[in-house]
Amino acid sequence: MSVCALIPAAGSGRRMRMKENKTRLLLRGKPVLIHTLSAFEACEAVDDVIVIAGSREVDLTCELIRTWGGSSKVREVVSGGATRQESVLCGLRRLTPGCEVVVIHDSARPLVRPSTIRMTIEAARKYGAAIVSVPMRDTIKVVKDGYVTKTLDRDALRAVRTPQAFQREIIEDAYVSAARDGFIATDDSMVVERKGVKVKVLEDELENIKITYREDLVIADSYLAIDKLMDGNGIMCSGSREHLERRVGIGFDVHRLVPGRRLILGGVDIPFDLGLEGHSDADVVLHAIADAILGACALGDIGVVFPCDDPSYEGISSKLILSRVRELAESHGYVVGNVDITVLAEKPKISGFAEEMRRNISSILRIAENHVGIKATTMEGLGFIGAGEGIACFASCNLVSRPLACDVGGSSGDS
Repeated sequence: MSVCALIPAAGSGRRMRMKENKTRLLLRGKPVLIHTLSAFEACEAVDDVIVIAGSREVDLTCELIRTWGGSSKVREVVSGGATRQESVLCGLRRLTPGCEVVVIHDSARPLVRPSTIRMTIEAARKYGAAIVSVPMRDTIKVVKDGYVTKTLDRDALRAVRTPQAFQREIIEDAYVSAARDGFIATDDSMVVERKGVKVKVLEDELENIKITYREDLVIADSYLAIDKLMDGNGIMCSGSREHLERRVGIGFDVHRLVPGRRLILGGVDIPFDLGLEGHSDADVVLHAIADAILGACALGDIGVVFPCDDPSYEGISSKLILSRVRELAESHGYVVGNVDITVLAEKPKISGFAEEMRRNISSILRIAENHVGIKATTMEGLGFIGAGEGIACFASCNLVSRPLACDVGGSSGDS
């Protein structure tokens, strides 16, 4: 029986007071959506995945997935509707003929375990519909006009989560019927309950929380930190230490302006009668960022990593240089937190290109756009930059270390 996962991923982040989609926020250096997709990639019970994005974010979501190495199971990213319910219906319309079980999961639940996904799918095969839930910890009151009218039996209540899985004909019929009747549900199982379908309730893992408020990122980070300190049997490793080391790097680059060259800054091809001279495309912005990252890791500079006497690097795109530098930093256990850039140029004016530069840099470094600062200044006519003979750039970066893997064998002997 073919199984398709639908992942609604159009969360606005409104309750987090964020301007960007919350599924692109970083959790331990990786976007929330990528954490979620990784769980489905690792679940052998899932055959393919459809991600449902906002109508204006389909291309951005595709690029995000590609940037993080892609997913062999993501068949497509489709445009959703105005509400989550409409978005799920859009996903249902994209199912392949061979799909027999549908599992639906909120992209903002990045800590879901592959075993939980598999358990829910198996229950849907057996019972037709299945959901995961956790017991209520608090006493629940019904309140009207500021006064308690009733206290509910806490033992009979469950907090419902995703994943939720259904046999295809059940969920398709329920969603089409709800759309026709104008019925609005607060979760997927509510749509099939309306049709008289019994829904099997399963026990969820406590850490499968939803990223709704800012503090949820802190809670999710804590769960991931605990996982890093456990061995394969769930036992705390005696010799483990989580290093939350931060490093700061500063980079600088300068190139001469010459005729017959394209002017590329921050990965943007800027119309101008002069370009920067260099062995590569001479993008001083990306070069300065790369040097800042290398410096923070004590790995030298781009002249060492990408020597100018190596013909294989002639004309190389600085986007590729910066991407490789990021990978090098990650191989040494660091991820980029933020970067700040100051461009020194008398002309041309780059303010109109700053947003595109920011998008390029955030995509390459895999950080949010609001973690990329870009400023520009002139030299008031002073020096060779003031004379329009060249362009320079300063950059600083903040790196955060990733947690070290658990050493099951105990401590390394350090006192």
